[in-house]
Amino acid sequence: MKHLIIKPNYVSLFNCIGPSCEDGCCNDWGIYFDKKSYKSTVTNPLFASLAKIAFVEVKTSKEHWAKINLDEHGACPFLDEQKLCQIHGKAGAEALSHTCKTYPRVSNYIGGNKFESMSMSCPEVARILLFHSDAFQFDAQASGHKTPTKASPIWLEKSYEYSLELLVGAQLDWEQALLAIGLLIKTSESVRLQQAPVTDLDTRFLQLQKFAASGLLTEQYRQIAYSEAPQSTLFVAMHSELCQIHTRGDRPRFAELNQAINQACNEENGYSIKALNQAWNDIALPALAAYPDLFDRYILYYLFHNHFPSPEDQDPGKSYRLLVLDCFIIRCYLSAMALINHGLTQRDIVLCFQVYQVVRQHRSVFADRIEGIMKECGLDSVPAAISLLKTRA
Repeated sequence: MKHLIIKPNYVSLFNCIGPSCEDGCCNDWGIYFDKKSYKSTVTNPLFASLAKIAFVEVKTSKEHWAKINLDEHGACPFLDEQKLCQIHGKAGAEALSHTCKTYPRVSNYIGGNKFESMSMSCPEVARILLFHSDAFQFDAQASGHKTPTKASPIWLEKSYEYSLELLVGAQLDWEQALLAIGLLIKTSESVRLQQAPVTDLDTRFLQLQKFAASGLLTEQYRQIAYSEAPQSTLFVAMHSELCQIHTRGDRPRFAELNQAINQACNEENGYSIKALNQAWNDIALPALAAYPDLFDRYILYYLFHNHFPSPEDQDPGKSYRLLVLDCFIIRCYLSAMALINHGLTQRDIVLCFQVYQVVRQHRSVFADRIEGIMKECGLDSVPAAISLLKTRA
């Protein structure tokens, strides 16, 4: 069987904008060098003196042999006055660490196929994903590799394909599409645990298509109750957690978002979900009328980038809940920016998505923590999770 390389156009469209980037990857990152690249750099006469203070040997593995010692501004010491990498400029791309060579590019190998993607923690990637008209054109080419590999589970592949179809083919608003995907994933959980045959996924998908066409899914979404209390509890917990572990928490870009959120505090100096939801309805939604597919794009990216609901050894319900949580917290951030700025620009939108992804995509402890918070709040059922997306009764 031929193996494929599947590449969305946002990968091809990306070009690093270097010193023009508003949140460059040469700042505040944990940049590790493998043993070979490290030895090559410290023995290179062009870098030998700087390398003595630029590296800290950690030797946790051959891949993580040394770590860059960032300066007092959080910048890589190998940046020159123009914020360009001296290693790349003087020794070429091959001299870079694996992180620096590849970021923000990501490759996932599933069932013998290679899925190419990009990390949304890069502002330029976020900009392309959210706004470029051709970002989600997909190309599939034979990889040339014929080595036998372990097949991806049938339940996972069906869940992935059906989730994509419910998002892009069922003509639902993004909130209702998430409801449909959640109902599908409930069946995926049973099939994964061998409590139901894999054909139940086919039956469930066809049923959900009929529900979408008849308006029943829209009615189900309408009947889910709006409640501020769980939204408030979850937002406070999530944002507080993000503030604690964000690697750029003291930098202007994160501070700008945090300042906007603080403007939505109530009289008791607590975050007001009521104010954020009102700002969403009155300010953010009208401003986003020019970008009606914004969340559809994000969800499509999430499904492809993570090969949702991968990984196969994880409860697919967790992958689903994290997707809903992403949409909830990003919506709150957009609301806060809209409230303080009396509208939303493309810059504001990119900031909200990208700043959040710096933690979401690179700190696994954050995903585990918010999953735990969601369960503590009793928000682990599909209707309870979807209730987070409601902004009015």
